[in-house]
Amino acid sequence: MKKRISRWKIIVGLMAILGVIFLSLASFPAQDRRAQLETKDLRREIQIINLVNGLELSPAQKKIILNKALQSQQWRQEAQNFYLSKEAELNIILETIKNLRLENKEVPPELARQFHQLEDQLKKQKVDFQEKIASLAQEIEKALEPHQLYALQNYVPCVIPPKGESRIGQVVDVQGIGRRLARLRSLPDPLYQRRKHDIINQTIEGIKLKTGFIPDEATTADLTAKLGDFYDRLRNLSEVDFEIKKEALAKEFMELTKPKLRPLDIRQKIEIFLLAPEIISVLEAKPQGVEGGN
Repeated sequence: MKKRISRWKIIVGLMAILGVIFLSLASFPAQDRRAQLETKDLRREIQIINLVNGLELSPAQKKIILNKALQSQQWRQEAQNFYLSKEAELNIILETIKNLRLENKEVPPELARQFHQLEDQLKKQKVDFQEKIASLAQEIEKALEPHQLYALQNYVPCVIPPKGESRIGQVVDVQGIGRRLARLRSLPDPLYQRRKHDIINQTIEGIKLKTGFIPDEATTADLTAKLGDFYDRLRNLSEVDFEIKKEALAKEFMELTKPKLRPLDIRQKIEIFLLAPEIISVLEAKPQGVEGGN
C-alpha cells in the first residue's frame, strides 16, 4: 500500500514539474515579443534623439515641436478611442457577413447598409486625423530654418551617428567598401568569371538583408546587369587608377546598391519623426541648451 502511495506521489510530482516546464515554454513567445517591442522602441527613440541632436533646435523650436507633438498625441488617442468604440460592432457585422458568405447567401440590404455606414465613419475619422496632423506638420515646417529642413529631408534613421560635419545620417563605411572592392579585384580572372553570377546574387541578397527592400523581378534584372557592368569595369582598371578612384568607386557602389524608393515629402518626415509619440519624452528629457555633441 505504501509503495502505491509513493508511486502516486512520484507521478503527481512529475506531472507538476512537466506542467511548470510547459507553462514556462509557452510563455517564451510572449516574452520574446515583448523583448522585440522593447528593442524596437529603444531603437526608435535613439533614432529620434540623433535627429534632434543633428537639427540643433533652439529652445523656442523645441517648445513649438513639443506642443505640436502633445497635440498630435491627444488627437491620436482620440482616434484610437473612436476605433475601439466601433471595433465590437464592426466585428459582429463582419462575422455575420462571413457566415452568410460561407453558406453562399446574399448579404441583406440592411446589413450591407450598416457595414458601409460604419466603414464611412471610420474612413472619415482617419481622414480628419490625417488632415489635423498635416496642419501640425505645416506649422513645424514654418518654424524650421532652411538648413534644418535640408538636414531633415536627407536624414537616414540611424542608431550610431557618423562622425564629422553631418551628424544625423546613417554611417557609411567608404573605406570598408573600398577594401571589399579591392578583394574583388584580386580574384584570378577564371575564378571571377566562374563565380561572377554568384557574387552578384550575394550582393543583392546583402541589400535585402541590410535594407529590408525586396526588389521585384524587373528591378532585380536591372540591378544584376548594372552590378555586372560595374564589377567588370572595376576589374579592368589599373592599380594606379583604382587607388585614385577608390573613394569615388565606393560611393558609386553605394548609390548603385541603395534601394530606389520615392523620397518622402518633408511634411511626411515631420509627421514620422517630429510628431512621433517618442519625440515627447525625448524633448522633455533633453536638458535645455544641450545639443549634438562634438
